[in-house]
Amino acid sequence: MAKVTVAFFGVPDGEVYPREFAPGDEVIGDLSAVAISEGWATEEETGRESSEEELKAKNPAENKAHKTAPENK
Repeated sequence: MAKVTVAFFGVPDGEVYPREFAPGDEVIGDLSAVAISEGWATEEETGRESSEEELKAKNPAENKAHKTAPENK
């Protein structure tokens, strides 16, 4: 999770259209990583458990089916 420090437009995870984020707003997922790397937000430490949405954003590979060839027996 990140706290916005500079106003910017971005598309939250799972949405299609961008919206404006103002200083003080919180962003999560891929958008928070980009905002932090670009200097638009700072990482926020919280004492709470990560939400299910945040966990999915952090571990996308765990949410996908394994695509392997079937075993021939």
